[in-house]
Amino acid sequence: MNCEKFTRNQSGNILVHCDRSDPNRTYKNQEIDHSKTHLNYNLAPKHKDMTDYEFMKNRCEEYKILKRKDVNWLVSWVITIPSDYTGNQQLFFREAYNFMENRYGKENVVSAYVHLDETSPHIHFCFVPVIFDEKKQKYKVNAKKCIDKIELKQIHPQMQEYLEKKLQTKVNILNGATAEGNKTIEQLKNEEKIKQTAIDELIKNPNAEIRKAVIEQIPEEQKEKIIEQEIEIVKEDLKKDPQFLLLCKNKAMSENKELEELETKLKNLKGKKDYIEESISELEIKYKKQRKELAEEFEKEKQRNNARILEMQNTTIEQEKDKPSFWDKISERIMKFKLVATISFISYQFRKGLEPHKILKNVKQFRKEYDYYNKNQEQLLEDIKYFEKQGISIQKIERSEEKQKENDYEPEM
Repeated sequence: MNCEKFTRNQSGNILVHCDRSDPNRTYKNQEIDHSKTHLNYNLAPKHKDMTDYEFMKNRCEEYKILKRKDVNWLVSWVITIPSDYTGNQQLFFREAYNFMENRYGKENVVSAYVHLDETSPHIHFCFVPVIFDEKKQKYKVNAKKCIDKIELKQIHPQMQEYLEKKLQTKVNILNGATAEGNKTIEQLKNEEKIKQTAIDELIKNPNAEIRKAVIEQIPEEQKEKIIEQEIEIVKEDLKKDPQFLLLCKNKAMSENKELEELETKLKNLKGKKDYIEESISELEIKYKKQRKELAEEFEKEKQRNNARILEMQNTTIEQEKDKPSFWDKISERIMKFKLVATISFISYQFRKGLEPHKILKNVKQFRKEYDYYNKNQEQLLEDIKYFEKQGISIQKIERSEEKQKENDYEPEM
């Protein structure tokens, strides 16, 4: 088993290598038998109306992956069928795929091509390295944490245990050894010494031929170590190069100039920020003052309106007090009737020739009886009924007046 991580730009190349979609492509591995390419097949689910690259891109962007060039978007496990495996080949790759799919998630699988057109049959299991961030409680793409040292250490024995359980046979999954069959401990030690010698030679003289012979056969951890050592060698060489030092000096001067410009801009921005903050403070003070003045003016106007309302209410009450009540009006009308009746009574007696002192006596008696009936309405009604029985009624008098037009009725004195 071999694991590799790829950036966005590198992913396109490995995915084309896996699906063999470009017939004009020149592959690094010259042992490809193109007459057998049609035998290759993909165990991963198909992506509707999307290429493998588009699916990978959408999946990564779904989790808002960083767009830096050094961020890995894709991980590929290459699982080679052991040379001593005698079981069903298709079943081996199917169960190997199931193990990987369960481990890294079906929704993250980009492709899983089985290559039968190379020296040893193998499967390229490509997936987007999605993990769950316990701290932020969300999913994200992170190849470094998905394929760390613990994962590299655990996956081989766990996969071997899984395959042996499913296939019911011995399955030897060994790094860098399964392609040529099982080897003894002594053979592995000798190979390790040879490999280390080649690595040392690669570091001292990293030419393309050694790189091709060694780099593809070493574990991921050693690759990183080689790269780090190569970087250190390059650094030491560059320290001795006058042109490089001059270039660094010029670059440093340029960067210092840019830094000074940025500091000037920052200073100007800080001045603008202070000015804006002071302006905001002044506006806040002015706003608070205006708000206070408006509140005071509102309160004064409110008090003035309340005073006006109270004044209007008091004026209305006084006006109502001055107005005569309903009963006062009734009383006034009664007094007017009494006066008219008195004058009519005096006039009638005066025309009859009665003496003044007798008229005065009769008038007093008349007004006394008027007040009596006015205060005793029940007695008035009883007397009216009594007079009607005696043949004297108000209705009879009114009918008599209508007929005669002149009042010839004279009461007895």
